[in-house]
Amino acid sequence: MNTSDEPDAGAEKPVVVPSGTHTNAAGKGSSFLKRCVVFVTGPWTRSNGLTWLILILAVLSFRWLLIEPYKIPSGSMEPTLHGDMRFFRGDRVGVNKLIYGPRVPFMNTRVFHLGEPQRWDIVVFKTVEENALHKTLVKRVVGLPGERIHIKDGKIWVNGEPVEPPESLRAILHYTSALEVTEDNLDRFILYMARAGSPPREATSKDHFLRTLVEELGRVRERLGGRRPDEIGPEEARSLAGELSPVSRGIVEQYFRAQQETQYPLRYGILQDDEHSLVPENCYLVCGDNSADSADGRVFGWLPNDNILGRAFCIWWPPSRMRDLTGFSRTWWGMSLLYGIPAAIVAFEIFSWVRRRARRAHRTP
Repeated sequence: MNTSDEPDAGAEKPVVVPSGTHTNAAGKGSSFLKRCVVFVTGPWTRSNGLTWLILILAVLSFRWLLIEPYKIPSGSMEPTLHGDMRFFRGDRVGVNKLIYGPRVPFMNTRVFHLGEPQRWDIVVFKTVEENALHKTLVKRVVGLPGERIHIKDGKIWVNGEPVEPPESLRAILHYTSALEVTEDNLDRFILYMARAGSPPREATSKDHFLRTLVEELGRVRERLGGRRPDEIGPEEARSLAGELSPVSRGIVEQYFRAQQETQYPLRYGILQDDEHSLVPENCYLVCGDNSADSADGRVFGWLPNDNILGRAFCIWWPPSRMRDLTGFSRTWWGMSLLYGIPAAIVAFEIFSWVRRRARRAHRTP
């Protein structure tokens, strides 16, 4: 047995980690991160945790019952609302979720009714279409329960009489009985076709033109670089679609028109039989302001009241587009929401900060 103070020659030597190495740096980084979190949340105590829990529940309840933000996904409400799926590009609207009555969370069931949608209201709702690209949509109410609706001459006819929109909307609203092929939509369709790599074989039987189209779509696909078409702005979309020759673009337009008529047939409010013209009880006809380019209630039919989440009452983003859509900012309750709630939150934070400082001072000997 070796009783000397010297270690055995074959023994494993301990690893000494000098101060200031990455281990200590990681500890410092973790400590700094914790201090940052505590600076925002306050001390990690039971009392403070309960305060944060109450605040989170209050915010969730506020979104469920009163007001919720919503992003406009498409251009179907142009020019009233601008739709763009890119980050912070499209309009954001505030939705009054209490005006028609609260709904059961995650269900299309209204607990009770407080009011009914009126003609020309802009409503946000859960679509009735099962395979819709966007599950939540925004449109304008044009037909009410029990009315016989017919779209003709750019107007909404109710029970055989034309209904004029409010003065502020007359230059905007012009309802069509057929969808149109816009240049922007055709550009976007070309990008989707290029990304999928599938030319419209049923559009033409001329092999030479078809081969040319395939080659041109291939060049567009290379320039896309794997990006989704809805991530690209209209200017770049026009530039990319410009790879197609006029002949190829004409072939794609023929295919697009045929596909549009098949996928989006306009029937409700267009045909005059009872099934497609008489709005059922507790249902509504909703249409986009961009009537010539909106797959709205004319396609998917009557919208049940329980599917309506609420009424859009303002545009709150971007700042250049901020706008009151319903006149709420001139009412007492509107001013209370705009100024009272932010003031209450600031006052709560100041009170909490003062209380924490007082407790620290009391504990200091």
